[in-house]
Amino acid sequence: MNIIMKRQLLFYSFFLALVLTFNISLAQQKRYQFQEIVPGCACPEFEKSNYGWELKPTDDSTEFEIRFLLNAKWYDQTVTTITRKDGKYVGYFYHKMKDDFRSPAPLSVNPYNYKKFHIDEANLDSIVEQLLAHQITTLPNQREIYKKGFLTPYHIIYKINGSKRSFSFGSPEDPIREYPDEPVYRHYEAILTMFLKMVRPMYSQVRSDISREITLQQEKEKRDTIFLRKPNAEGHSVYVDKDEAKSPYFAVLTNLDYTNSDKQYKQDVKELQKYKKPRIQPITLSELPRNWVQLHTYKERFYVYSPSNRTQRKVSFNDSTMLVKEMERMVHLINGVTQNSKDVYAVSTTDFRGNERKFRVHLVEKSRGIAVFENFFGKGSHALMVTVERANRFPLVVNYSPNHMEPEFVFDTPDFKTLLN
Repeated sequence: MNIIMKRQLLFYSFFLALVLTFNISLAQQKRYQFQEIVPGCACPEFEKSNYGWELKPTDDSTEFEIRFLLNAKWYDQTVTTITRKDGKYVGYFYHKMKDDFRSPAPLSVNPYNYKKFHIDEANLDSIVEQLLAHQITTLPNQREIYKKGFLTPYHIIYKINGSKRSFSFGSPEDPIREYPDEPVYRHYEAILTMFLKMVRPMYSQVRSDISREITLQQEKEKRDTIFLRKPNAEGHSVYVDKDEAKSPYFAVLTNLDYTNSDKQYKQDVKELQKYKKPRIQPITLSELPRNWVQLHTYKERFYVYSPSNRTQRKVSFNDSTMLVKEMERMVHLINGVTQNSKDVYAVSTTDFRGNERKFRVHLVEKSRGIAVFENFFGKGSHALMVTVERANRFPLVVNYSPNHMEPEFVFDTPDFKTLLN
């Protein structure tokens, strides 16, 4: 072969590759139209159930129907139907995405409704003929002949000549390998191949759309999330939770279960009775808020915080006790509460060792629920707190630690002098 012929052959090969690539690209760009099954749609083959809209059982008015159901355990549920009415076959492919632990929720495009595609690129007459040739009217359930444990996600339901029947089977690969001469498994394989080939383009489109939606949402979350410490290789990060009061971390932050009068609480109170002093009048908390969580400052803004070690400072005042929760829960007797001025309360308590503590609660921004506990940990100490009822007004910082405890985020030291003034 001379050089010119080689060059011509190379040119034609290159040209052919371009044409094929172009054709494949066009095929990949094709969109298949679908109807989304939602309340109020024109979809008589569906009915309302506890799980949303579901296909009705095989219609008695239909003279012929074959259904192929693929109910994957994790997230996909598909139904392919071939019906005959007035002597003509009609095919539809239905896809529904169930809960998927790998995808964020909610997606802006609801993936939990059925999407209905019309099958118009398959020779349904030929497919029905082949299905009957592969004995769908007599094939047994795979479990009846293959006793080993396996999944059977494929189901055939049909109505032919007034006779209704169904059977199920699983992946035929292992049975064919073990019993190569058994024709039943070859029939399963042929039936599965026919249905999957018929709906593969539409299924691929649905999965591609969902993947694209998930990617767009994840990118948006990355853009919208304010990271105080960006994710490392192990996934640890510190960020401002956009869900705020709806966040599960916020629910943990404001949970007051530690105040329950359980057996330990009753025992703690019983042991504190020896320090109880006689009083003429009962303790009155007046307008002093009862439940508090810690508040933090960072770059002149207030935040509540979900720490890596899940230990959050909480303080609760009851009629006769004060509960403080950090690493452990401590119960203190309240000896007295005095309102020194409009927004300042003096509190006296006794701990389980008999040590008396006196501190003041300054309601520095009453409308926002912000207070400074002065001398709370000893003379000269301060603690910045916010009422549980007002905590949802502040951004929530989450120390996300998926694998193990991480160093806590270091906030700024509050300007207590300015706050108290």
